[in-house]
Amino acid sequence: MSEKGQVVTTGKAMVNSNGLFFRILKKYYLLCVLILAMAIFGLASEKFFTVSNLTNVFVQNAYVIVATVGISMIMIAGGADLSVSYQMSLVSIVTCILMLQVNLPVWLCVLVGIVTGAALGFINGYFSNILNVHTMVVTLGTMTIYQGIAYLISGSKSYFNLPTSFKAIGQQYVFGIPICVIIMFIMVLLASFILNKTYFGRYIYAIGGNKEAARLGGINVKFISVAAFMVAGVFLAVAGIILTARTGSANAGMATDAVFTCITGCVLGGISFAGGEGKVSNVVIAVLILGVLANGMQLVGMGIYPQYVAKGIILLAAIGYDTYQKQAKVKKAEKAA
Repeated sequence: MSEKGQVVTTGKAMVNSNGLFFRILKKYYLLCVLILAMAIFGLASEKFFTVSNLTNVFVQNAYVIVATVGISMIMIAGGADLSVSYQMSLVSIVTCILMLQVNLPVWLCVLVGIVTGAALGFINGYFSNILNVHTMVVTLGTMTIYQGIAYLISGSKSYFNLPTSFKAIGQQYVFGIPICVIIMFIMVLLASFILNKTYFGRYIYAIGGNKEAARLGGINVKFISVAAFMVAGVFLAVAGIILTARTGSANAGMATDAVFTCITGCVLGGISFAGGEGKVSNVVIAVLILGVLANGMQLVGMGIYPQYVAKGIILLAAIGYDTYQKQAKVKKAEKAA
């Protein structure tokens, strides 16, 4: 082979190699960001890579991951839910009242709490369809309603001295693994199965991709939309129960930051506000990035307020990237046409 031929062959190999590298980077960029963040905080603090601290990261974010995965179903369907925080709070209050004042068995209280979450999700989905407005507007209204109900039935007080068997959900271990982390993995696997292996999940993606096309294709859009909110409500109820069990207490304002973290986790995880795309695994990694960021900043001596700034910057960056991707798709479609 001539020298020129060798140069051409080598150049093609380099181009192919670079192309493969960027494809892999694009596919696993969130995982790379997570590893990079862990490496930075590991160098900044010797306590970061201890078993107790890494376990703490998972325990602190177990309920956030469950809630975010639930909300991801609504966002994939093209909706949004701003009532997340007070759905969780209301479920927690109801569960605690049943345990402490009505003295029902713990398992029954948990079951009623989960059913309450599904009912709150149904209300959100039902009124979104009845009023025929964007879910963000409806859930802004229901957020206020759920907030008021939570404060009314609790009398603005906190609940303590919860049963030991209930607190075990958030504080005990099985074979060295926190029970709340086990529940988290079960809920993540359940969400992944629903979205990837069932017709219901495929319909959610179809509705988010193009609601009118989905309707013309024979999908009952209203039913699937309401069902998505109900399933999300179940996930939020489980998240609220995990948080209550971990802290050993509950009050009407216990999860006020949850909605911001959930939406940030979804957008950072690649779920577009327009809907129709997104993966559960990426959402989980995105929440872990936020969790590592908060944990690492605490270890290096930074307070809660710098964390708010960092999360806000991350949300804006994620929204900007989402907008860039949508514009790139539009340009690509125009060129193809």
